[in-house]
Amino acid sequence: MSSALDALRATDQSNKHLIAVRVVAGAPLVFFGLMHLVNPNMPMTPLLEEAGLPYPGLMGVIAPIAQLLAGVLLLSGAFARIGGVLAIGTMLGALVTHMLIANDQWPTPGEDGVMAPGPEPVFMMGIAVVVLLAAAYVTWHGSGAWGLDAKASSDPAAPQPA
Repeated sequence: MSSALDALRATDQSNKHLIAVRVVAGAPLVFFGLMHLVNPNMPMTPLLEEAGLPYPGLMGVIAPIAQLLAGVLLLSGAFARIGGVLAIGTMLGALVTHMLIANDQWPTPGEDGVMAPGPEPVFMMGIAVVVLLAAAYVTWHGSGAWGLDAKASSDPAAPQPA
């Protein structure tokens, strides 16, 4: 078990640029995860219902929690590869949702807080693609020199595989 954990946390410590990639992937995930969890005017459930996806009530809670967790893991660089895989999954779900909702039927909060059909925020699709690509890059390369994975993998007190 220890060697599998070490393999997940292994990272090339010379890759200092990965902090920027982790921020590009992690910051939007934390922002949108929190937005969908705590803002009563921006729940995820109406989006999933409009897209016709299964279990919108359950997924409307699980997906933002997964986004938030992925964002925190990516930003901290702790288990960054797991965060990257979570981010890839949530962004694939976001892209599918965006593709299934008609452009003029996007659930948008009205002035009275009631969801009404409106135009789709097109830039959101671009954000999802950028986060997906950045998360894939981190999944492939690890957290880099300035992540908690690098600190764990360079810790002399950590058990070394035999």
